[in-house]
Formats: sequence, C-alpha cells, structure tokens
Amino acid sequence: MKKILITGSNGFIGSHLVDFCIKKGYKVFALNKPFSSFRNLIHYTNNRENFSDEEKRDYLEYSIKCPSNNNNLVLLECDLKNSTLMEKLIAKIKPEYLFHFGAQPYIIPSWEDPIDTIETNVIGTINVFEPIKKNKLNTRVIVACTAAEFGTTTRINRPLVETDPLMATNPYGISKIATELLSRQYYINFGIETINLRFFNLTGLRRINDAPSDFIRNVAKIELGLQKPTFKVGNLNPFRDFTDIKDAIQGIWLATTKGTSGETYHVCSNRKTQIRQILDIALTFSKKEIKVEENEPEKLRKTDEDILIGDNSKIKNELGFTITLTIEQTVREMFEYWMGYYKKVMNL
Repeated sequence: MKKILITGSNGFIGSHLVDFCIKKGYKVFALNKPFSSFRNLIHYTNNRENFSDEEKRDYLEYSIKCPSNNNNLVLLECDLKNSTLMEKLIAKIKPEYLFHFGAQPYIIPSWEDPIDTIETNVIGTINVFEPIKKNKLNTRVIVACTAAEFGTTTRINRPLVETDPLMATNPYGISKIATELLSRQYYINFGIETINLRFFNLTGLRRINDAPSDFIRNVAKIELGLQKPTFKVGNLNPFRDFTDIKDAIQGIWLATTKGTSGETYHVCSNRKTQIRQILDIALTFSKKEIKVEENEPEKLRKTDEDILIGDNSKIKNELGFTITLTIEQTVREMFEYWMGYYKKVMNL
C-alpha cells in the first residue's frame, strides 16, 4: 500500500486531505503538534480530542502514536521544529507524497510572536526537506503557501497571477515566502520533486478563525438560543477570493498527480466576494433580529488589503481545475454543519 505523510493533519485543509487520501486507498501518516487537539479528526478517534501520555504508544521508540479507529491512518505527534524526530519519521515512512501543510497559519499571532512563526514555518520546512535529501527518497512534496505572500502587490488591482511580486506585510506572509523559496531551491539544487500551492481564502466545513466561520457560528448559536442576538465583527468592506474546501481538495490532488515539479499554482476561485456579503447571507438563516457591531478593534488587522483576488487560469488550463460550488452553497452547508455541531455538543 502506498504511503502519504501529512504535516498539519488536524488543520482545516490537512484534516480534509486525510479524509480524501484514506478514501483513495492510501496509508496515511498524520502528524499533529504535540499536546494539541484532534478536533478535526475526532471521527478517527472515537470523538476524543486529546489523549493522556498513558494512552499513547511507542513509535520509533518515542511515545507519540495516538489511538485511531482506522487501520489505514496512523496518528503521530511531532513538532516541526524537532529535526531529529522529523528525520526519523520521514526516513522510516518513505512516503510517496508528503503534504507539508503544518505551520503557524495566522497573521495576528505572527505579529505577537514572530520568532515562533519564523521557526515553525521556515525551520520546519527545512526539517521536512533535509531528510528527503539526506536519504535520497523518491518523495514528491506538496507545500502549502498563501496569498498573504503578496502583501502590497494587491495594489495592482486585478486578479493576481503566480508570477506577480511577493511583498508580504506581516511575519506570517514573509515566513511563507521563505517556505516557497526553500521548496523551489530543494527542487533546483537537489532534484526533489516539489509543488507549491498558493491558497487564497479557503473556507467550508470545520473551518474556524476566518470571517465566514465566525459569522456563521455566531448566527447558529443565536438561532439555538446559546447566546444573545448580537456579536462583533471586524472590517466588512474588503473583497476576497473564497473557495470551498471541497473544490480546493480537488485542486490539491490535481496538482499532486499532474502538476509540473518546481511550479507554483494558485488554488482559488477567481471570484470577487465582499466580506459583508458573507455576513448578509449568514444572517438570512436566522429568524431572529441580530445586531452586528462593525470594526471591533480586536478583530482589525494592522494592515488589511482592500481587494485580494487570485487568478486560477494556470491550474485550470494546465490541470483541468474547476470550481463547482457557489459561495451561497458553501455558506449554507457551513451553517447546517455548525447547527448540527452545537446541537450535539450541547445535547439540544
């Protein structure tokens, strides 16, 4: 059975990728940061988010293997900054595909702790590639990149293409530029097959910590009587490029299996959607009159691009990528998901 290794496996993209690869018939080795929740993978852990040290089993003489109810899924705890353990894991697993989706993925925390962001995202990327180089493994590495790399390039005022300048304005975006360039240099200098995927705004089931999810979860809790009919939001005026995770996963797999090594592809919808429109759609799902307070200081970024839209022509023309879901369908599915989630956890 062919093997896949996924860093950041409990993240939003990573967890959906775990589901997809298991259905494809792969043996999946899913890496998760030690002592962090398995919330997005609880359907493989019998609804357990955390495990005690006594419940973990040894793997490579480290107590890092967590219980899984699927024989084709191995759940392992490993910090990307742990170069010794990362090398041992990659050398033993010898994956056909390695999806490097683990990172410190948020902009605001990157301002608060830039050192951790750089160490996790940059050094962590080196710790992925070095074992492949050292052991001469035939592994294709698919690296998660981000539209946050563009920064002030968004002033071009058109959908951004892969070759536009990268002018990030926050430590997170800067760390991902370094990640992308590291990936490229391992391809050029050492012949390691790499694909860089530059994600714009992905959303969908399980997503937290983005505007659509924040809006929808608040509306769901209000509809169920779990909070008062009011909540605070940030800046609703920017336009973003939202892609459903279901479409994004298809794009990831196309790039993995058909993409040209050393290349970068945009995974995006090429649609211009105002954040305010997402909120308006979400509010229609509630029968209650909800008060929304805009421009809450704690929800505002130091810099916030007015428009950030991606051009997906390359992945469409070269690999056959298509967008199948409207933003209305995505928001509706997310609302139904969170309604079901809160009913279950609150025993409603």
